[in-house]
Amino acid sequence: FQMKRIIIALTILLFMDVAEYAWAAHILEPLGTEIAATPPRGRMFGQVNYEYTREKNGTTKTTHLLPIEFEIGLGERIQLNLEGDILLRENTTGSPIKSGIEEIGVGVKHRFLDETQLLPDAAFEMEYSPSIGLKGNERGIKGALIFSKNLHPRFVVHFNGAYELETERELDVTSKTDEVVNHETWFYNVAPMFKAIPDILMVLAELNGYTEVSGNTVLTLAPEVIVVIQTGTWKPFFALQNMAIKLAVPFGLNGNSPDIGVKFGLSMLF
Repeated sequence: FQMKRIIIALTILLFMDVAEYAWAAHILEPLGTEIAATPPRGRMFGQVNYEYTREKNGTTKTTHLLPIEFEIGLGERIQLNLEGDILLRENTTGSPIKSGIEEIGVGVKHRFLDETQLLPDAAFEMEYSPSIGLKGNERGIKGALIFSKNLHPRFVVHFNGAYELETERELDVTSKTDEVVNHETWFYNVAPMFKAIPDILMVLAELNGYTEVSGNTVLTLAPEVIVVIQTGTWKPFFALQNMAIKLAVPFGLNGNSPDIGVKFGLSMLF
């Protein structure tokens, strides 16, 4: 009977450790690369980013973007994604200033494999965007495979591979009919992360890229730091466990990529 009580106690402690790891992993998610972890059931991860990019290619284009995302734990392995991108301002030489809702999306992620000594954490994610572009005349569906692997107590690598199909409807002025155009894109992200001060200070570099079926490739490298701030517990409303501040400076690696940019993110676990 005593042995049974010990086994039950160890099981509970293990479950708590796994839950805390899932929380810690989520707060440390890079700005441009997904991780395989999902939030515990009933908990929510929220993140607000500010992204600035500058691109010179005959003309100068500067973009100020505000991506917002919420990830809600539906189970120990399933999460619901709610995402939106707000274009604060886009300036292009010789063109009017643009702003508005750039994209709205909803998705589901399922973590189907737990990390072992040889195998990584693995998850599959599906997202649907009913409105893409300032005109809102594009729709998109995206599928992604997400992997996370601890190679050392202080070193972890995240890798994503994704495919997206966008359908755009444009009015043909001559025939006065809708013209449907499909855009197919492959995405790939790699983020090796070093835990300089475990669970407090992370130093990493993200390689983010995508290739359109038409042949255009955009590739950026982003040095990044993540700092976790312990905020304590606020009762009786909710427990605010951690807050993370993230800063990255991406720069283009080829002619089709933005020259340089800045990403700033603020994330919380509720």
